[in-house]
Amino acid sequence: MVGEIERHDTRQSLLEAATEVFVEKGFSGARVEEIARRAKANKAMIYYHFGSKEKLYRAVLLHHIGGLHEEMARVAENEDGPVARLMAFYAGLARTFQGRPALPFIMFREILAGGVHMDAEVARALKGVLDFVAATMREGIEQGQMRPVDPLFVHLSIIAPMMLFSVGRPFRERLLPVAMPEGSMPTAEGLFAHLQDVLARTLRPESVRS
Repeated sequence: MVGEIERHDTRQSLLEAATEVFVEKGFSGARVEEIARRAKANKAMIYYHFGSKEKLYRAVLLHHIGGLHEEMARVAENEDGPVARLMAFYAGLARTFQGRPALPFIMFREILAGGVHMDAEVARALKGVLDFVAATMREGIEQGQMRPVDPLFVHLSIIAPMMLFSVGRPFRERLLPVAMPEGSMPTAEGLFAHLQDVLARTLRPESVRS
C-alpha cells in the first residue's frame, strides 16, 4: 500500500514538473533530466511511469484536457436546455483555464507548431469538446432556441480570446500599465462577460434578433 502511494506521488510529481517544463520550453526544448530534477525523482522513473518523453507529453495533455471533459459532464448533469448548457460550459472552461493555466500555454505552442507533437488519442480528446458543442447546438437549433451557425466557428470565437487572454498575462502586466489609464486593466471576469454577450448574440434566433 505504501509502495502504491509512493508510486502515485512520484507519477503526480513528474506530471506537475513536466507541465512546468513543457510550458516554458515546449516539447522540443524540454529535457527529461530537467523534468526529473524538478520532480525530485530519478530520470528512470519517467520511463517507468510513462515509457518515453512523447508518452509523458501525451499524459500531460490528457490530464489537462480531462478538466474540460469534467466540465462537460458537470454541465450535462446540472444544466437544463441547450442555451444554458452551452453558456455554463464556456463559463466552466474559463474557470478551467484559470485553474489550469498551463493548458492554454501548451495549446498555443502546439497550434504554432502545427500540432506535430499531438497523437491520435489527444486529438480524439479535443474532438470530444467540439462534439459536445456541436451536439448542444444541434439540439438548440432543432428546438428553435438557436440559429444555424457552424459550431467550429462558434467554438473558436469563444475559446481563442480566452486562450490569448491567458497566455498574454505577462505581456499585459508589463506593457498595458504604460498604455492604459490607471484602473482600466482588463480582467478575466470582464472578458468573459463580453464573450457571454457575443455568444448570446451569435446564437440568438433570427426571429428574436433586434
